[in-house]
Amino acid sequence: MSDIIDTWRKDHVNFSRLLNLLEVQVKLFHEDETPDYELMQDIIYYMTHYPDLFHHPKEDLVFDMVKKADSSTRSVVDELMEQHVVLRESGMKLFGNLEAVVAGAMLSRTSVEDPAETYIAYFRSHMKKEESEIFPLAEKLLSDEDWRDVDAAVPPPIDPLFGPSVNERYLALHRQIADEAGCGCGE
Repeated sequence: MSDIIDTWRKDHVNFSRLLNLLEVQVKLFHEDETPDYELMQDIIYYMTHYPDLFHHPKEDLVFDMVKKADSSTRSVVDELMEQHVVLRESGMKLFGNLEAVVAGAMLSRTSVEDPAETYIAYFRSHMKKEESEIFPLAEKLLSDEDWRDVDAAVPPPIDPLFGPSVNERYLALHRQIADEAGCGCGE
């Protein structure tokens, strides 16, 4: 049971690392410097492909089970599930803007800066609410059989960036994370 939530907590740590890297790039706008748009694009690509396609759907399943087990959680569960939709849509829009910039389109800074700042703040707030309000309830309310059903319905994927091997698409991002960590593991 707790394996799934432990994985989600680890994912949240990794998502936070990526949001921190994204925030560093966004801050460059405020310093009238040019951010690394390709790095930003890689971050958002990952965030719209791993969390949105694997992490959040599994959470939605568990959250729905929590709501059925305790109807008093309806409003917070519905809010979190709606936030998954908003995160996916806003992430895709931001990715499209970054893709356009990398392709050479002339976009205003605000078309990247504002959505990126909003995405970062919203994602952080979302994770905090999940961890403080729903994860503890899920651990308490769901049975071992429920957790097995969740794993059977949405098998755990291999994380293409933080998993045992890094997908080629994420090599530059992995190197950046390793450089930030100072571990020498990005070579």
